[in-house]
Amino acid sequence: MQGLNLKYSNTKKKPAKTTAFFVCLLLAGMLWGIKILNTVYDHQRFRIPVMFRNIPQNKKPTQALPDHLTIDVKASGLKLLLIYMKQPFKTLEVDFNDLKSVNKQQNYLLSPATIRFKNSLKFEADIVQVSPDVLYFTEKSGYQKNVPVKVPLYVKCVQGYGYRTPELTPAFATIVGDSNAIKAVDTIYTQALSLNNLSQNTEKKMAVIRPNENVYCNVHEVDVKIEVDKLIEHIVYIPVEVGTNDLNVKSINVFPSRVKVKFTALQNNFNPADTASFNATANSSAISKSGRTPVFISTQPGNINVLSIEPKEVELLIIKK
Repeated sequence: MQGLNLKYSNTKKKPAKTTAFFVCLLLAGMLWGIKILNTVYDHQRFRIPVMFRNIPQNKKPTQALPDHLTIDVKASGLKLLLIYMKQPFKTLEVDFNDLKSVNKQQNYLLSPATIRFKNSLKFEADIVQVSPDVLYFTEKSGYQKNVPVKVPLYVKCVQGYGYRTPELTPAFATIVGDSNAIKAVDTIYTQALSLNNLSQNTEKKMAVIRPNENVYCNVHEVDVKIEVDKLIEHIVYIPVEVGTNDLNVKSINVFPSRVKVKFTALQNNFNPADTASFNATANSSAISKSGRTPVFISTQPGNINVLSIEPKEVELLIIKK
């Protein structure tokens, strides 16, 4: 019986030793994993799919633009693991307007300072190198000139509001192409912009439309900024001028000699000195049987809307020589 008891106690110790071994192995693995995740690794390489926007149209690349950029990343093991888990990476958009140019704007540098790699990696990372790091261009042959950019604009504001003249950035574009094709182009247009019930400032990006396939433009998009403000009602009194081509006329008297003009202008956008730009005119050759003729505003300040003229007609007393 004693021999049996000794044999039984020896078999009970074996599982305890096995458990201890696996616990130690697990702890060692955890410590190794923690060390790996906290270690900083140099030159871990990733390939990021890329798409280029606003490619210079007045230049041509010396070789095809890449569809991937290779980057060397310096980061901890944990951050690298998270980056690996984000694969496949989202296509990265690179705007030439954000890139730095060298050699009189012939070539463009690709660097972490100007490219938002975080949009694809989803993490901030210390990028050691980008490959390729320079894109090489040469001048396109052809005639070029600068032309204004215009936006076909259809805007309707909420009642009581108005808008200032839109601000375009850039306001001018450089077009390149065959001389015959360029001669016929004096303005570059964007897509039409239609806005309704506008009551606050608005900014839009509008695509530039190439006038024809033989003309290239150095911009693809234009920023359109529209400032909206409340309309304020104003009243001015203007003397009525009368024009005549009759050489037999000695003088013309107007009754009344002044008219009241009611108009609206954007808040803080009208200077009382601008009233000098108003001119009210009556046509002496359009006198009715009653001796009266309509009054119209021949000139007025910009960015105003005339609501009414009182009276709408004046009486003319013409004295012949």
